[in-house]
Amino acid sequence: METMNPELLSEVKDSERLQTLYLVNDMLNQIAADGLDINTILPRVLKVAVKQLDARDGSIIVVDEQLEVEHAWLANDQYSNKQFTLFLSDIIHNGLAGWVIRNREPSVIHDTLNDSRWLPRPDDKYPVESLSVMCTPFVVRNQAIGAITVHKPGTSQFDDSDLSLLSAISSLTASTIQNARLYEKSIRQLQITNLLREASSVINSSLDINEIMQHLLTQMNELLNAEAISIALVDKKTNELVYRTAEGLGSDKIVGLRLPSNQGISGWVMEHSEPLIVNDTSQDSRFGRLGDKRTGAVTRAMLCAPVQSKGEVWGTIQAINPINGRFTQEDLDLLINLANIASSAIANAQQFARTQAAQASYQSLFQGSVDPILLTDLDGYIVEANRRAINFFGYTRDSLIGLHISELHPPDTTLPPAKQVRGDSVRVFTSQALPKDRHPIHVEIYAKRTSFGDHDMIQWIHHDISKQVELEEMRRDLTAMLFHDLQSPLGNVIASLELIKFQMPADSDESLLSMLDIAKRSSHHLQSLIRSLLDIDRLEAGSPVRELKQVPVQKLIEDVYEIESPNLERREIVFTSNIEPDIPHLRIEEDMIQRVLVNLVDNAIKHSLDNKRITIVARRDDKKENMLFLSVSDEGEGIPKGYRETIFEKFQRIKDDETSSKGLGLGLAFCRLAVEAHGGQIWVDDAPGGGAQFNLTLPTAV
Repeated sequence: METMNPELLSEVKDSERLQTLYLVNDMLNQIAADGLDINTILPRVLKVAVKQLDARDGSIIVVDEQLEVEHAWLANDQYSNKQFTLFLSDIIHNGLAGWVIRNREPSVIHDTLNDSRWLPRPDDKYPVESLSVMCTPFVVRNQAIGAITVHKPGTSQFDDSDLSLLSAISSLTASTIQNARLYEKSIRQLQITNLLREASSVINSSLDINEIMQHLLTQMNELLNAEAISIALVDKKTNELVYRTAEGLGSDKIVGLRLPSNQGISGWVMEHSEPLIVNDTSQDSRFGRLGDKRTGAVTRAMLCAPVQSKGEVWGTIQAINPINGRFTQEDLDLLINLANIASSAIANAQQFARTQAAQASYQSLFQGSVDPILLTDLDGYIVEANRRAINFFGYTRDSLIGLHISELHPPDTTLPPAKQVRGDSVRVFTSQALPKDRHPIHVEIYAKRTSFGDHDMIQWIHHDISKQVELEEMRRDLTAMLFHDLQSPLGNVIASLELIKFQMPADSDESLLSMLDIAKRSSHHLQSLIRSLLDIDRLEAGSPVRELKQVPVQKLIEDVYEIESPNLERREIVFTSNIEPDIPHLRIEEDMIQRVLVNLVDNAIKHSLDNKRITIVARRDDKKENMLFLSVSDEGEGIPKGYRETIFEKFQRIKDDETSSKGLGLGLAFCRLAVEAHGGQIWVDDAPGGGAQFNLTLPTAV
């Protein structure tokens, strides 16, 4: 108990009032020894203050950090919060006690008829009577946690010594009230912890959803002190919230009620996946009266939280009409915890039902699969095989069981360790299967952890891809043959065109020269395409880039502009470059990176409207030293986010895009392989002015 302030004592000259402070001090010490019950402290302190100051009435209000009323007490009885909820809120915002708490200083009203801060109680018998009022704050560590108010009839009935006495009582009482609040909160937190522990125990011991929810509601209602609490789950077929279980007022009538899942406060919570606290439903347009009509109850205040898991809302949990008149944020947090527990309970029960169905389905699929399936323990030894696996590998079932999975594949096959095989994803790799007494077979293997009975197993699905491998080898050989065989005649065509242009007279027909230029550009474009396709095969095979040399960025961009200038002029598209001053040279295979930029600019032209702008930016990379950042941006429609990864894969194009559908989907695949072969990266973003911005990083020469 804190020591009495000597300065306060010196101001209390009257020996009877000095005795009052000793009385208050002794009383607080006794209350602290008996257990710090705040509902004992407030009435006793208020009774002493009213009596010693010869007041007619008084009150104490205790608030939290958000100035929400936690406790309120009259001289004769605790406030009936159902009646005084709005009045208490008005006091805190507009009344004398609220002013004293916010300013942390005492105040005296000599005539209540002349001070707007005095707000008569709703049940006041003399609302126009002149009163004298004093109010002092409870201050702990420079924070006001409440205020005590006393009043009596007449004007100017209190003097400075009266105010000093009430201030001394407030000072003595403040720490005890704060300790009682902390004690009360610790007891409540212990109750909440016990509730959550019991709830977890129930979840682990039962898979009956209704039994679990009913137990949770019974325990929770005791802590919330609400008139009723209920859980509603959505019926996906009808899109309705169905009240599954309830506790408290009208619980027998609310169970089974169906409400549209997009109406009312519960519907709002379900739609927005957010909890909600409404302390006056009459002022909230979202509140509906269908539930009240069925139960005959009147909902004044309501808490509601979503019951959800993995982003899916399954229903809501709601409590109505707190006994103390007002729900707090702490009450809402408690309801959210209950909603989370209910989510776990429902998920467990539903998972159990799904597991049972899945096991039956798995057995059917396991045996009926057209692919060989093996089940091994976590050490890799085969414990089960389906009929197709027995036929595929050529073993009897008894001889197959007990073999190690590695014995069915070549020695150089690296199988993933069991700890790397997870149940929420599939490991995919290619290998060869070694059937008994037959040639090896190319297979694609899908490895995934699964439960079989009470044990974790690894499932190995072998898919025969020998036909695909054979076709791919034929395609690769044919492609290489075509590209290599095309290069020589195409080179002759280009050389012939150059010779024709050199030998044409200076006064030749402009239309002939134009047609010759078109033929040259088309031939060079075809030659560039062939080189890119050959590079794709070479880079995919892991071959390094060749002929690295220092290339000035300015020259590289100028060469790209020269190649694309006819296309730019035809579409009247403006080409701009923004090159950082003193930028270092690139260390690249010039022809390859030039084709990368030509590809990107060509794509930008195709996806731009006439009279738009294409911009190339070159600067030092902000994230990595010895790297340059380049970007090509247009003012077209941009790349949808769903395609920003896949467009860099071979043969991938944006659907419903008439422009891109004309190509084979190889240009950006080449760009990715070429940039990554130089140790850089390539990606696409939204351009600042709309459209697409292709970004890439490349190494510098220094």
